[in-house]
Amino acid sequence: MGDSGANSAGSFGNRNLWQCISGTGFLRPKDLIKKELSKNKNKLLKGLLYYKKPSAPQGDLLKNKKLPTQQKDFVLKLNKFLGLEEDQSYEVFCSYILQDFRGSQKNLQLALSSERHSHSFMLKIRDFYFSERLYLLQCIKHIVSFCSDSENHPYRAEYKEFMTQLLEQNGLIKKILEQVDEVCDEILPTWETHGNLMDERHAMAWAQQNLKEQIELLEILLVYWKDFEATANDFNKLLDKFKRQGFGRRQSYKHVLDESMDRLLKKIGCLEVLVLLQVMDLETVERLSHTKQFEDHSLLLNKSTFQSVEKNVQYLGSEQPHGPILLSWAVIRQLYLETDGMNITRKYGNQALQLNVFNFLNDLLDLEPFSGNSMTASAAHCVIYTVLLAALSAFDETTLTRSKSEMQVLYDLSAKLLSKEVLAFSVWNKGLDQGVGNLFHTALLNFPLDFSTLVKLSTSLAAAHDSSASKVLDLWSELPRYTEYLDRNSSQDIRPTQNSLIWQLAWDKTPYIAGDFRIPAGVFGELISDGRKPVSDLEIPIIQWEVTYDGWQLLKGEIKDLLHQVSRGAGMVSPAHVMRVTDITLFIRAICQSLPSAADGLNDIISLLYTLIQRFSAFSSPPLDLLASCVDCVTCAAKLHPKQAWHDIKQTGLLPFLTENIDDMAEVLSGRGLSPGLYGSILAGHETQHGHYPLTVAFLDFVSVLVMPLYKSGEESQLQPLVLYILREIFPAFQKWRYYNTTRKEIIGQKCLNIAHNILNFRLSKQKRNSTRPHLQQICVYSLLFTEAGRALLEIIATGVEPLEILLAQQSSQSEGNGEDLLQLIQIGFSVMNRLLFLRVQDQLSPVEVALSSQPAGYQNQHIVAVIAEYIYHRNNSLLPKLATLFLRRLAVVLPMSILACLGGQGEAIRDIYLMRLSSVTEDLGLKTGILELLSVCVYTQPGLIELFLNVRTTQPSDTNKDVSVGKISCLQTVLTLMNLEKQGTYQCPSDLLCACTNFIQALWMGMRETAMAALRAKIQFWPSLCGPLLQDLDDSGDDPMMHHKLKTVSYILKVLAQELYASGSTKLDANLKKVFKELAEKGRIKYWSTFIAGCIKTSDTKSHDSSLETSMDSSEHTIHKLLLAWKNFLVVLAKVNVTEFKLDDELKELIIVDLLEAIHVLFTDTLTELSHKLSQTCSALLFTLVKRWTSSIKVWSKVLDKCLETLSLTITSGDMTLPSIQIGLLGSITAILQYLRNDAHKKIDVSKLRPILLSVCEILLQNTRELPSPQELRKLREEQDNIEKNFSQTDSRIKLQTVACCSLDELIHHIKDSEIWLPVVQENIILPALLSSADIYLKSLESLHYIQPLFILFLTISQDKKGAESLAMAGLTQHVCLSITYCYQNGDLAIHLPNMTPKTKDNKKKDIQQVTWHSVYCLCLELYTSMLSTLKYSFLEDSLNFVGSHQDRLSQCLELSRFGLNHEVFNEVENTCLFVSYLSNYSREWRLHLPESLNKILSSVMHMCQTFVSFLIRPRYLQYILEQQGLEEKDTKHKDILSLPTLQHQTSTEDLDAPTSQHIHVQHSMLKVLGICFVALRQFSPDLVQILMDQNMDVGEFEPFLALGFSTPPIDQETQPTFGSMLSCVNVCLRILSKMDGSKSPQRSDTSTSTTSTQTISQVIPKSMVLFVMENSLYLTMSQGMLYLKDPNVHQREKQLLKRELGTEMNSILSGIQRYIRRGGPQSPASSTLPSPRSQSPGGATLSRSISQTFLSNQDHAIFRLVQEFSKQVLR
Repeated sequence: MGDSGANSAGSFGNRNLWQCISGTGFLRPKDLIKKELSKNKNKLLKGLLYYKKPSAPQGDLLKNKKLPTQQKDFVLKLNKFLGLEEDQSYEVFCSYILQDFRGSQKNLQLALSSERHSHSFMLKIRDFYFSERLYLLQCIKHIVSFCSDSENHPYRAEYKEFMTQLLEQNGLIKKILEQVDEVCDEILPTWETHGNLMDERHAMAWAQQNLKEQIELLEILLVYWKDFEATANDFNKLLDKFKRQGFGRRQSYKHVLDESMDRLLKKIGCLEVLVLLQVMDLETVERLSHTKQFEDHSLLLNKSTFQSVEKNVQYLGSEQPHGPILLSWAVIRQLYLETDGMNITRKYGNQALQLNVFNFLNDLLDLEPFSGNSMTASAAHCVIYTVLLAALSAFDETTLTRSKSEMQVLYDLSAKLLSKEVLAFSVWNKGLDQGVGNLFHTALLNFPLDFSTLVKLSTSLAAAHDSSASKVLDLWSELPRYTEYLDRNSSQDIRPTQNSLIWQLAWDKTPYIAGDFRIPAGVFGELISDGRKPVSDLEIPIIQWEVTYDGWQLLKGEIKDLLHQVSRGAGMVSPAHVMRVTDITLFIRAICQSLPSAADGLNDIISLLYTLIQRFSAFSSPPLDLLASCVDCVTCAAKLHPKQAWHDIKQTGLLPFLTENIDDMAEVLSGRGLSPGLYGSILAGHETQHGHYPLTVAFLDFVSVLVMPLYKSGEESQLQPLVLYILREIFPAFQKWRYYNTTRKEIIGQKCLNIAHNILNFRLSKQKRNSTRPHLQQICVYSLLFTEAGRALLEIIATGVEPLEILLAQQSSQSEGNGEDLLQLIQIGFSVMNRLLFLRVQDQLSPVEVALSSQPAGYQNQHIVAVIAEYIYHRNNSLLPKLATLFLRRLAVVLPMSILACLGGQGEAIRDIYLMRLSSVTEDLGLKTGILELLSVCVYTQPGLIELFLNVRTTQPSDTNKDVSVGKISCLQTVLTLMNLEKQGTYQCPSDLLCACTNFIQALWMGMRETAMAALRAKIQFWPSLCGPLLQDLDDSGDDPMMHHKLKTVSYILKVLAQELYASGSTKLDANLKKVFKELAEKGRIKYWSTFIAGCIKTSDTKSHDSSLETSMDSSEHTIHKLLLAWKNFLVVLAKVNVTEFKLDDELKELIIVDLLEAIHVLFTDTLTELSHKLSQTCSALLFTLVKRWTSSIKVWSKVLDKCLETLSLTITSGDMTLPSIQIGLLGSITAILQYLRNDAHKKIDVSKLRPILLSVCEILLQNTRELPSPQELRKLREEQDNIEKNFSQTDSRIKLQTVACCSLDELIHHIKDSEIWLPVVQENIILPALLSSADIYLKSLESLHYIQPLFILFLTISQDKKGAESLAMAGLTQHVCLSITYCYQNGDLAIHLPNMTPKTKDNKKKDIQQVTWHSVYCLCLELYTSMLSTLKYSFLEDSLNFVGSHQDRLSQCLELSRFGLNHEVFNEVENTCLFVSYLSNYSREWRLHLPESLNKILSSVMHMCQTFVSFLIRPRYLQYILEQQGLEEKDTKHKDILSLPTLQHQTSTEDLDAPTSQHIHVQHSMLKVLGICFVALRQFSPDLVQILMDQNMDVGEFEPFLALGFSTPPIDQETQPTFGSMLSCVNVCLRILSKMDGSKSPQRSDTSTSTTSTQTISQVIPKSMVLFVMENSLYLTMSQGMLYLKDPNVHQREKQLLKRELGTEMNSILSGIQRYIRRGGPQSPASSTLPSPRSQSPGGATLSRSISQTFLSNQDHAIFRLVQEFSKQVLR
């Protein structure tokens, strides 16, 4: 079935053929048109004869086809039912399945298997077959219509060439006439001939189809003989056939026809008359009558042909359709025979008049197919015009009518004809003295006696064309005669002359009571005839005044006269006068519509219409047509002067208005304050009752014209009452109204939606969007989503494809009728709904959205989304399925719903038809791109639906190396076929389609659809086809209209490649992709695209590649910007991933960087637009990233640096405001280069080059600091974007710029070094006060953490220089920071900031250091104060003391917390705190003087902390246990609780660990570091050891001992004062650690083995110099405090003896350990500059002191140890 179906697409795709060759939807390439015409030549030539009747025995033709039994049986039944040959029946079946079947494979099987289902299935195929026959005829008609030279059709040349082939030997007309004979002679089918299914109802359907085919064939004949001549024989045969058929009335099956068929029968009769008239060709006869060469006419070739026609014509006269033929023949006889046979000619003419020939022709033009603008209607008008023209040329116009009523019909017929542009031109070209122009001239002379005739004829001529309207305008300015009844003049007004027929005006004549129109005295008038007055029915003489006057003044007088009547009361208004004024307004409207500029000249008349509107709209029975035409005229005036027209019509009271302002949407919902105005009363009281809505249509037109002008002037809010009324009263109810003419219903809906569509497309400013009162657009959105208007809109788009196609099938023309009106209504409905979903309120779902997004409750009713999706089956107009597809795309984006669930069982069928239309060569490209865009969106939002379309499965789910298979019906294969490399650039895959294909591929990669990606990678041609556009050069001249599609295509490809590289890496790339990369590299495509994209950026403002941007609000959607973003992604990934086949050399990298720099530079040389700002921003970000990655590749870095600086200077001078997003990248690039140069010792930069950079950075800092956002702005931004502090990319760009500028300044200071250079620049720009002020603000609000941290680092750098520190202090560092820094910890203690309290390992440490917290800022502040104090010393002492006073609680708390929280953050703060305390301790006297309490508190905390740290260090097992517990528990665990556990008895011992963890070692390192700092600080509060030893007069009362008398190991469960035992334990810990570093045993008791791994770890983490430093300072403090005790007179002598004894013992023990350690090669003291050498020791010494003495005395590097030795010998003996 698949193969036959494929073949049938070419044989039976008549609808597709018609769409292709007619240019429906879009224009196909001419080569394709020629190819399709040639392929279908035989079918088009034969027409309906192509379809053959059954001839062979049933089943013979299907023997060779291997069909399933069900299909074969069904095709045999179908063959009999259709009366068609078996093979063609099978092809019809296959063609229907391919093109029109609306179901899945399961539905097809069900339809074939069940008898009940197969009947309905067969009827659908019959309808499809009938439509195919009609489409075939329409193809022929279209070609015939547009093949002539006079037609302007894109395919005219192809049609003409094809017609030349069909016209060989008159083959086409012969076939057409054969078809006419066959169709007209068809016999009604019965159950006997067509099977049991053919009952009366189906026979009636067949009859209707037969009538439609007759109509199509007759229309073909009508347009064919328009350009080609018919023979007399053809004419006679047709006339005979039409006579026998009764001109459509006597069909062979007339007995089964009902009244519904009358319309078709009448149409057939009219077409048959028109065909015969076309063949008679009166235009040629009239032309030949001047030369008397009638042999050039086929019917007058000779006497015999004339007689043969005469013989047939003489039997006519019994039916009205004979009238036009008799009249035409009478004209031919009159012109051909002249005076011969006048009686017979007169007889034919009289017969025609008796048959009311002009009534027939007039009624004919009112019928649907002839009243529009189709080719058939045009041909009908031309034929009738030629008949009328010839008749008026052959006969006097007075002889063509027998009464005034018949004359009026003739005038009405002429008016209908003159409204056509071609016929109006003919009248003006021929002049007003002959033909139809003569009728106009007669009406001109009879004006204003016969008022309406001239006005109506002028209206038709004015409506034809602007040039015709201009001539009418001039003509009415100088009318030649004024005709009236003589009794309109009194005897005193006129006087006789010598000629009794001529009279003269005695006085000025004023025909109208009101107005300025007058006929001057002295004018002569001639009595021309007698006329019968309409009312009195008396014969009254008619006088014609010979005066030239301005007709517009007369019309103005008519209007003023009517206003005068109105002023006297409604009962005084003459209906005839109302009709005349109505005709005047219609005339004015026609003039202004064709020639808009004429409205200014007619302003006097139009201004009177406002008064008419005001007066008549208040009538109880207002004249609707008059009011409507008046509003139409005002609408025309509003096109030129909208504000004036709007102001004037508001004064009439006609329009709805508001009695109060609309303050919120609740008032919109309630409608409170909305008054309907006079129009509302007329609509409710008259139009809806009569079913006639002229005023409503005019009102909607008026509003539609005003919308855009008032919007452009910013006054659109004045339309609120009108729009509210339309959306509340008209649009929701228009489908429920009764209609006198049904076509009006859809027109009203279209106009309402057009108004809404225009409003929804407003581009609102930010001020209007944020206004307190609702804007017009917001009111419109709300009304259409939350009120009854939304329900009406849903009903429109949910009409469904089947009701639409039924109406389209019933209409007489492809382009006009009820079906077309409904189609247009649905289309504009979709456009409005798309905009609504785009502008919808985000915070709540409206009833409309609920109806669209709610999941189906059951299978009883079809979901509205499924109804919308089925519009893809519509074929007549590709715009409808295109809009429906766009709507589904929008639905998938904005609403949380499953489209697949809404489709229900129709999912597969919908997929199949979508993919079929996507793969069709002749399908509309717009629809194809729409389908691909829908699929692209579904990748992200509709997983179920996209899986259905992808149809990709894994073949081996259990295997790790899964293979994927693509189903038979999959969008992947379709897309690959579309974008095949060979098709790209041809009509099969133009640029816009390729763009949509690559967009879909990009969506798959961005959505990480792994199975689909794997399936595509497996296709050999995928990567070459995808990357093909990258190998092609683009035309950058700006002449390519498809350039924006090509640029988008490149951007999508680059995104796919970037994603593939990022996801797969260089090692897992597909082999085919590597080949593509290799080709790109070899051909230098990266260099080309870098240059091309830079060129696009430079010219982005002078030539825009994307015309759609004119309506786009966001410049980020610009094509060039999208391309730049894709290029950015590609380069960033390429910089990170090394691809062997695609390696960039240094020269290319530098070229890319220079291209970007030049592009930014060019953008700033001109006025900076929104687009150029976006492009600069993206270029800047990319530049920064690439410079960071490729700094080493920049060879000529000075050039890049200069260009960056030059561009940066342009950004500074481009306006009064900074451009943060652009300057960030430029500054960052400069900083990255400077960092690289600073780290590379071989590359130096001249300080003179840095000064301009410094100036620019300072200028940016100063300017940007003034523009920094307030904390309130940042807080609002954080509320809008989650986790702003965690994601630096979400931070305000001004904050980012400030951060980068601070880093840049810091880097410049490091480079310049000399403060004499950089400090004056910083001071001149008042940088430091500005930065400190901003720091103060943000610290207090805890905002901009990522800016505050580098700012304090900058301050820290400045503080290291003395002059810089002085400037910082003078700028108010303490005033701005001292108290503000409190906010960094005011919300709780350290544990609140660090909930887990988990110490960090070495690997995690680097990562966590990079994390910025307010705690780290506080630590930086401590470091800053430390640096300031160390630099400025006494100058900064007061500020330091102020800091201590402000933060003493925090300082003390930090030291206390360090005893419980053993992690990196705690140690970081403790270290900085202790360092600050250490430096401040140098000024202990001043500290004690000013802040004694804080000194005592902090010192106490320091000593307790030291006690705890030593306790932990001396008990490594316990420390390890604590670390493990803190790692397991989320909450802090108190030590007392831990120690209470019996399991800790072993852990609290002082035994060492065999293999301490890395975490344990890091904690030990931190503790030792803190102890070293603390011991240095404590030395300031203990006597100088040398002084207390040597100076006997030293005042020991100045110091207080801080070590208690005690020599035991420090406890871990008590908060006790440190003792001598604590210090000595610290020394022992240090000795143990030193021993482990050297791989030796500790002097203390420990295990016999030590892990080599742990030894290496300890050596790597803990420096030996630090351990020695701690040990020496602990010994120093021990001796100093010991001397303090010994010299203190207040200490009891017994305690002094105890001290000497215990301390001496401990000292000797320590010295012994030191001796053993040094003997094994221990290091030198930190104070020494050389390493010690091991000394040999005697095997055994007499005494320990001797041994020690010998050891230390022989080594000059260990002075501290010798001091200890001497201290033990001399002091502690």
